[in-house]
Amino acid sequence: MIAPSSRRWPRVVAESLATVEEPVETLGQPPLPATVGDVAAATAAWLAPGRSCVDPPAFLRPEQIDSWRRAQHALLHRGGALLAEPTGSGKSWIALGLAAQERRRCLVVAPAVLLPQWQGVSNRSAIAVDLWSLERLSRGLLPPSSPPLVIIDEAHRLRDPGIRRVRTLAPWLVGRRVLLVTATPIVNRLRDLITLLRLIVPEDALALDGIPALGDLAGLERPPAALRRLAIRTAKRVCYARQDATTILASSAERERSKVAVRAIGSLTLSRESSVRRLLRSIFFDAAASSDAALHRALARYRALLLHSREAGGLSRASIRQFAGEALDQLVLWELIGLERTSELVTSDIPHLDSILAAPQRDDDWIHDLEQHLGSARPSVCFTRHRATAQLLRRTLGEGTAWVTGSEAGIGPHRLERALVLSAFGPQRPQWRIRRTLPHLLIATDVAAEGLDLQSAGCVVHVDLPWTAMRLAQREGRLLRIGQRHTSVEIIVRRPAPELELLLAGEHRIRRKHTLSERWLSVLERRDPDPALPSAPPRVGLFDDGRGDATLVVIATTRGDCAGVRIVTRTADGGWCDNEAITAALWQRAHGAPAMEASGPEVRAALADALRYVLGSSAPQPSTAPALIARIQRLARTAAARRDAASLAALDRLLRFAAAPTTLGGRILLERLHDAPDHALLRASIIDRPRPLPLAARVVAALLFRSRTAPLRCPDA
Repeated sequence: MIAPSSRRWPRVVAESLATVEEPVETLGQPPLPATVGDVAAATAAWLAPGRSCVDPPAFLRPEQIDSWRRAQHALLHRGGALLAEPTGSGKSWIALGLAAQERRRCLVVAPAVLLPQWQGVSNRSAIAVDLWSLERLSRGLLPPSSPPLVIIDEAHRLRDPGIRRVRTLAPWLVGRRVLLVTATPIVNRLRDLITLLRLIVPEDALALDGIPALGDLAGLERPPAALRRLAIRTAKRVCYARQDATTILASSAERERSKVAVRAIGSLTLSRESSVRRLLRSIFFDAAASSDAALHRALARYRALLLHSREAGGLSRASIRQFAGEALDQLVLWELIGLERTSELVTSDIPHLDSILAAPQRDDDWIHDLEQHLGSARPSVCFTRHRATAQLLRRTLGEGTAWVTGSEAGIGPHRLERALVLSAFGPQRPQWRIRRTLPHLLIATDVAAEGLDLQSAGCVVHVDLPWTAMRLAQREGRLLRIGQRHTSVEIIVRRPAPELELLLAGEHRIRRKHTLSERWLSVLERRDPDPALPSAPPRVGLFDDGRGDATLVVIATTRGDCAGVRIVTRTADGGWCDNEAITAALWQRAHGAPAMEASGPEVRAALADALRYVLGSSAPQPSTAPALIARIQRLARTAAARRDAASLAALDRLLRFAAAPTTLGGRILLERLHDAPDHALLRASIIDRPRPLPLAARVVAALLFRSRTAPLRCPDA
């Protein structure tokens, strides 16, 4: 050992290293004996996500402060966060509270229809932000500014990694701190959530918690608590009003209308390809479940499509996809329909379509039933997916009916600005003076089902069922939110006739997607205990239940300012694994088992073995760009031979970027660089990654089992 001097750090030579007989004791104080409750409390405290200690802005409500602190911590230490609080909880204000901590203007990316609302919230909070629409991203247009924080509202619209807006935005987000805002991060499948997380953090963001890659979430038996470090949700639903549910069942006349529609659709040949035929029938059945008006509109569009096909000699898959629309698009595996080629639509269906369109529409009965449930006691909002149904209700329910469809809005036959119409059902309703009488009914397509404040309405009607549970939650969230003016909100659901439900299975589909979403989001809603002190000694309980040995060890892992928790168990072959199903079984097994003194070399050896497993299995994931890395190394050898220091430095940055796990945007950049020429690699503008910090680990708690006849199994010496 060389003594330290004022100019040099001390050096440790290999000969001065010695074997430590008790590795656990080098990490802190000796373990404390504990019950299963002590172990559970220590584990829960370390599983709790981090929180910022900075004072929050004064405009936040008390129930919003914890979300703000967690998001602030995630943005600071992990570079991204997903704010998944339920609809109506004031996520926009929480996001602006985070923007208030920045020295420069932040950027808000949102659907174009919500940008005026964001501007209003920005003005009321006195926090200036720049605004950019998702629609601009779909056209390939990027923001001109370089903000310190990017806030993306209605982030579930970015759940498909293949669409243009994601391919445009994701590379631009690399190196920036990003806050995603959505109450419904899981729309159809778990991959939706994984894609959103990949937008904001590298693939190994949860490696410290025993999840090497975000893609591994799809294979887990149950949602991991580690998600709470990235996704923030503190409540199941905002309960600012009581909810009363009412169902409108199909009458005999409505069932007869549905049977006629089913027979009419069944008489059409549609296509010789079964996949195209099923798609078109789904479109027509869905329209019929809404109204005859919607069905006739869809059939009229299809008739025009056939006429075009007859004149043009066929249609491509892109034309059919455009006809299907965004709502049906998510249900179709387009790869199975075929390549871009002529689609065999049957133009002989045109005479059959003419006879169907000539038949009268029979929507009067179900509209009458709807009127009976609405009444006029309090303002109501009717949501429908089909514009034709909205126009039908607008004509039928009186001249005082307000309506919003797409970019158009009005009251009765008179068109008005969209913001003025919506304000009649929002917080400004008492001051609304646009007309002599206030409208009591708003007919809206799903364009008004995201991000809007309609707290003055006391009843929401689902005229037809959407394709996902997410859309139901978004509709109801327009009323069930902060500032609701009624003590109770009635939710009316018009169920489709059994004949159509049997073909569409809409209720089953919504229930299945809702169950998946709730199962994962419920993990985020855990209540956190007081955090444990980092210097606390591990708590270890030794139990005797007569069934032989088993082990559960909780290990806190840290890399710089990021922390994680590994809960590992011993396998039958003497190895170790991260398995929450086994963990739950061991928690259950520990209840009621007699405790023993948790000391001795066998206990310390078991804990040391668990530490060695964790420290040896937390290596970064292998790179997904080996060909690009090989090119970089070849260019580096050439630059080194020429002693080109500038090129070597650029290639070194690029190599660190390519070899480390990265975000979805980083993967897109690497794909582009893979096809780029060599000179483009030398000029690539890449965010320089810091070198990885060392991994540290310490035992937090453990449950160890043994029988009186068999000692605790120890690793081989």
